[in-house]
Amino acid sequence: MKIRNFLLHSGLIITILISVLLSALIWINPAVFQRDSKTTTSTGESSENVNKKKLSDVFLPLQTTLNQNGQSYVLFSDKNDVTGDLSKQLGKLSLKDGSLKTYKTDTEYQEFLQQNDSVLLSYTSSITTALFNQVFSQKLKGLQEYKFNRILIPLQGGAVYLVSDQNRQAYKLTVKKDSYTKIKQILNTNGVQKLSISYFSLESDNLTTFYTSSFSLPRYSYLVNKSNISPFLSQLLNSNGQSSITTKVQKNKTIYSDGTDNRMEVNDQTGEVVYENYADVNYNGNEKVREQQLGFYDLLKQSFTQLNALGVQLDDVRYAEYSESDNTVTYRSYIAGFPIINEDSYATYKIQPLNSGGKKYVFSLNGLQVPVPSGGAKETLPATETVYQELENAGYSSNQIKSIKVAYQWEQNTSSKLVVDLVPTYFVNYNGHWQSYTELLKKTASGN
Repeated sequence: MKIRNFLLHSGLIITILISVLLSALIWINPAVFQRDSKTTTSTGESSENVNKKKLSDVFLPLQTTLNQNGQSYVLFSDKNDVTGDLSKQLGKLSLKDGSLKTYKTDTEYQEFLQQNDSVLLSYTSSITTALFNQVFSQKLKGLQEYKFNRILIPLQGGAVYLVSDQNRQAYKLTVKKDSYTKIKQILNTNGVQKLSISYFSLESDNLTTFYTSSFSLPRYSYLVNKSNISPFLSQLLNSNGQSSITTKVQKNKTIYSDGTDNRMEVNDQTGEVVYENYADVNYNGNEKVREQQLGFYDLLKQSFTQLNALGVQLDDVRYAEYSESDNTVTYRSYIAGFPIINEDSYATYKIQPLNSGGKKYVFSLNGLQVPVPSGGAKETLPATETVYQELENAGYSSNQIKSIKVAYQWEQNTSSKLVVDLVPTYFVNYNGHWQSYTELLKKTASGN
């Protein structure tokens, strides 16, 4: 009897373990058990419930610069959201339309931009006045399609300027009632670090921030959350709950389609997802035609609506970049004003709304879950000019260096596969692609 009970309990435990293992494998990759390279499955799952974000949550400025005593400083704090707090105060100002001024030279423009006793809220790509109205609860009526990438606030009061690097322009807004007391209090918050900077024109349409001396930024560690692909299949390929999804397994990739115009490719190693819908894209022979019809404001709003509809967590996600060449709008996760950049699209969402009705999304199933202690480790970065010179000395053409920025690199933790380290470093937009400057230097060192 004892042996019989032992065998019964043992068999039950083994059965449960096998069940759990199979369930985990299916959850991680629903195509794992497809014997054929092409099969048909159906899904009726609904998207995961997440809190929807507003435009004012995602289209906030990314960085704050203080112009003081003839010097400009980027303000950094790992305890306070300086830029977010200043943005809230900006939304409380009562602004009125004013005048537009164009500066003839870069020198004149930079003198205006760095005027003493002022604060600058900056984006990395342009937004419009119409979008500014929505983000900052304003009612400006003029120049709705005016594009700008900085907001200049002279601390003596009286005016706010929407400033464009691309056109060297400043749209002056008058302040009906000055209330800069809280703005000044935020700038003087304890624990705010001042990083000395200057500006350089590495490309024609934007000034690049150069840190003039070495500085230290904290490292962070997070638990990784890998999302299940099933909700995205339901949301993007089977939104009506009636389609059959075809699955095709290739080397390191799984390709899903619904038999119409939707296609989703998942990299099984990195978790990167590329979704394409060509429902209303016009064709000219074998070539897809993408008509440029949407205005910039409408394009940004549409991309945000599509991002929200994905059903992903958008905490700390901000509007990061816009590419005129293919209408791609990029959103990234940010830490203390610095973006997370990785070649496998971790913490990145690329939305390409095709003007004829189609769309393309690139994102990752891997996301950040909760922070874990990192021991207070910091990384010391050199002055930007040093980085620039090292790249030139290594043989990289200055004409191909379009921009340099400080960002956090996603690295696998050496102690646990469930944890990633976010390490501050310089990223270089070289030949149209963002790459870590240390990786660029390694390539030349190895002869690649």
